[in-house]
Amino acid sequence: MQLKAYYLFFIILLCSCNTVVNTLYDDTTARYNAYFIANEVISEIENELYESAEYNYDSLINLTYEIDTNRVSGLKDKKNKIIQKLSILIQRHPESKYVYPSYALIGKSRLLALDMAQAITTLKYVNSKTNNSIAKQMSLIYLMRAYTEKDDYSAALEVNSFLKKVSLEKSLLTEYYLNAHYLYKKINDLKETLNILFELEKIVKNRRLINKVYFAIGQIYLIQNEYDTAGSYFQKCLKNNPSFEMEFNAKIFYSKSLLNSSETDIKKYFEKLIKDKKNEDKLDRVYYELGLFNLKKENYNKAIDNFKVSISENKSRRELLYNSFKRVADIYYENLIDYKSSKLYYDSALTNINRENKDYNSLKEKSDVLNELVNNLEIIEKNDSLIYLTSIPESGILKIIEINIKKRDKKQKETKIKSNNQNFLIDEPKIIITSENKGSWYFNNPTMVSSGRSEFISKWGNRELTDNWRLSSKMSFSTLDESDREEKQKLNNIDKSDEENVISAKELMSNLPFSQEAQDILNKETEKAYVAIGKIYVQKLNEKLKGINTFKTFTERFRNSEYYAEVIYQLYLIDDEQEKYKNIILSDYKETIFYKLIVNPDYKVDEFREYNLLRTLYGNLYNHLVNEKNKTVIKEVDSLQKIYYENSFFENINLLRSIALGKIGGNFSLQFELKKFLSGAQESSTIDYASSLLNSAEKVHDDFIFSGLPLFKTNEDEKYFFIVIKNDDEREDVTVILDDIIKELNKKNSIFSFKLDDKTYFDAISDNNINSLKKIEEEFNSDLNTKEIKVNANFVVGEKNMNLIFKSKNFSEFVKFYKK
Repeated sequence: MQLKAYYLFFIILLCSCNTVVNTLYDDTTARYNAYFIANEVISEIENELYESAEYNYDSLINLTYEIDTNRVSGLKDKKNKIIQKLSILIQRHPESKYVYPSYALIGKSRLLALDMAQAITTLKYVNSKTNNSIAKQMSLIYLMRAYTEKDDYSAALEVNSFLKKVSLEKSLLTEYYLNAHYLYKKINDLKETLNILFELEKIVKNRRLINKVYFAIGQIYLIQNEYDTAGSYFQKCLKNNPSFEMEFNAKIFYSKSLLNSSETDIKKYFEKLIKDKKNEDKLDRVYYELGLFNLKKENYNKAIDNFKVSISENKSRRELLYNSFKRVADIYYENLIDYKSSKLYYDSALTNINRENKDYNSLKEKSDVLNELVNNLEIIEKNDSLIYLTSIPESGILKIIEINIKKRDKKQKETKIKSNNQNFLIDEPKIIITSENKGSWYFNNPTMVSSGRSEFISKWGNRELTDNWRLSSKMSFSTLDESDREEKQKLNNIDKSDEENVISAKELMSNLPFSQEAQDILNKETEKAYVAIGKIYVQKLNEKLKGINTFKTFTERFRNSEYYAEVIYQLYLIDDEQEKYKNIILSDYKETIFYKLIVNPDYKVDEFREYNLLRTLYGNLYNHLVNEKNKTVIKEVDSLQKIYYENSFFENINLLRSIALGKIGGNFSLQFELKKFLSGAQESSTIDYASSLLNSAEKVHDDFIFSGLPLFKTNEDEKYFFIVIKNDDEREDVTVILDDIIKELNKKNSIFSFKLDDKTYFDAISDNNINSLKKIEEEFNSDLNTKEIKVNANFVVGEKNMNLIFKSKNFSEFVKFYKK
């Protein structure tokens, strides 16, 4: 009996061991087969993302990768492989502890493929179903990253808030902190970002990653103006054997932390960077940073020189080039108040910036304002100079002109001789560091070496470092001699004899405004320029004092100007002597609008309120037009028409309506609406703008080539056209007949003529009522039979089909369709 009991116990023990063995088998098989392979593939994807990452050191540096499906080769296949392997694990080893971690990895693989919906669903499933702490933590870390990628920051922060309360597995700590750093960096929470960096500093052993951590901490301290602490972290990075790129940027950022150091120490530091041969290709950035330092120290001229050297050293870094040009422009604009120079550098900055850049519009606006200001300043300078020349003796005029001709010729010679391949509006680069450069060994000064190299190339060409190069280049001497002769000939053409200069001077003198009529024309231009400059200073540049001085100069010079009352009114608005200018207008300019604006406050308020309101409405409608909300523009303009149609500014708003109608219909509709608008326009500004748009639309039509045959459809249109197709020699006769018919029928339709192709033209009449156009068609065909005038075709057509006829330049296909 006792023996049977032992047998029973032994059988139970064996069964129990079998369960343990099976579980151990499941875990081992899962761990070292599918789960291992999936992890390896995920690591491969992550490594590709890390290796292809481009770091922007000028913003807070990324510690982890940015997910970009275009940067991983065969991503879809890799994702499918991960899911396939882990799915087999889940099916074959359902009792393994790696089941839910496998689900978490499936979620991560979908995240890396930016399959966000599936990734989030999978990760939420893991979190809700498992008690496995590792799987739960994995799923939440990946879920936080998924929400961050989706820009759902509130959800990501909620997940992170939960993770903060959990004691995380040691193996997951680094990944958690990297993704948390990514989240807080995205939402620009510097405090939390810094806290996470401190945690990473404690646990990270990887040299590449810890250098990024040091660098990122230094960046944040720099933002917070804690320069000494920032510098210490950049030094930690530099002492930890960073990559060359990281080393260079750490040195650059370390220089930013030296702001409170002595100028001598900082200049020595930059001098060392400039002399370092490893930085030869990065001198543009070094000089740019030196310029920033001098700018902060308010050494504006030195800063400008540094930025100019940065520009001259720049080979391909367009963003840095843009920043250098903009910095110089800003200094001239804000600090040195040199608007001419500022305009030149803003223009150069604009050529190196993408239109998508957030600063483009504001920069373009500033450049346009300065362009307007400088143009007007140059008008005044030129006109005053020309009139002044007429007041001095002829011999004096000739002498002045000859001096200027020689200066011009000298400049042309220098331009031809000088080998300058760069198209920048800058002076010769100057190194502004210390006077210690003087006397230093030539080859220790990279800028002198670079200058010497350029001089050698300009003289001898780009020669290889080989023996007997003189002999090997003999074959090319004749070519060089020929080139020299051509160059000398060019220089000889530039040189002018004294006699030629005298002739040129006399020719130029004959064009001076000696007559009173010619001087009056120039003075009228000068008057307009003064008024424009004063308004620019006050309204666009916020330079009130300069505006006042400009207006006062105008009043002293041009008492009898037609703009005098307007300028006095401007002074009344902005000058301290308001009462003085008010009395001038009230006593001398009773018939002007400015008198009404002073006497009747309601008039002022109503007129200007309406004008400002319409300008605001115009801006809103223009934005709608840019954003393709064409129907909204049409609807709003139609409603505004009833109220503001008498205001002259409303013509600008009506033009937006015409453009919107054209954008909906097509090129023909656009041309038709613009011609219709121009037939009634009165304001020169809107006429010029509409005409330029029409010319552009006509050019687009002329250049467009339509392939295949047009496919016409029976449409219900809101607008219809009666079209008469004619040849060039029939144009006048047909239009006259058509005009007579419209008058006979007591209709008010306007006729507009168009070019279909080089040989074919047509007249078009528009109406919303198709029957009205059918009546015109009937009368027109009757008249043609009577007067024996032939046309290629005539028909009534809806707007959609008409735009297709116009686009395809093929009316014959529509005639076939029309006859059916």
